[in-house]
Amino acid sequence: MDDLQFRRTIYANPNCADEDVKQAAEKDSAKQKFWREVKELDDAIIKASNIRVPENLAEKLILKQSIQSQKIQRRKTRIHLASAASIAFIVGLSFSLFQQPAKIDLGEHAIAHVTQEANGYALNVNGDFSLENVNFQLANLGAEFTQDIGRIYYANFCNFQNIRSFHMVLESENGDKVTVFVVPHSNDMRTVRSFTGSNLAGKMFKSQQTDIIIVGEQVNSVDKVKDKLLKTMQFSA
Repeated sequence: MDDLQFRRTIYANPNCADEDVKQAAEKDSAKQKFWREVKELDDAIIKASNIRVPENLAEKLILKQSIQSQKIQRRKTRIHLASAASIAFIVGLSFSLFQQPAKIDLGEHAIAHVTQEANGYALNVNGDFSLENVNFQLANLGAEFTQDIGRIYYANFCNFQNIRSFHMVLESENGDKVTVFVVPHSNDMRTVRSFTGSNLAGKMFKSQQTDIIIVGEQVNSVDKVKDKLLKTMQFSA
């Protein structure tokens, strides 16, 4: 079994029990390591998804729905009592907003993704992903690392504001964890060079096809990882 077929089989089913797959892994230590990494990631995702349902959840949802319903009813009543001039103004304003929708701030969403997605489970994964494995996945976004970048705790595709993107957690030169997103360009996103929030700092830069976003607790670590990525990441035209 060649390397590409082996990887595709493991990506599709990390717990595959086919004899061909087992024999291929027994003969190749790199395949064994890759299989172990994918299994560890699959286990981490399963654990992160087993979230206990809070007590009285049904009652709380019903209460929330009732409050929202009352707010909607009061809003409708105010609209019915509004003057014709006010209605015309609202319609005109709504049309303008519809024509020019607000763009989503790329930095704000990156911070929210780091802190809120499954309670920040990616930062708690202590894997050791190989550069070969990461480059194999990054190729889907037209990117690759041309040299070693240090320890990679976590690497996988993610849903970044409904855009299929790549999510990594790297070890900085200071020893702390820094998150990196590789996000395909979108006209719905607003980019900035640097941003802060939730005790985190971030920087970003662009390639021809993607935005690269770096987020961490220490500005110095973020700057060093950004410099390293600029030197080691290569993008296809």
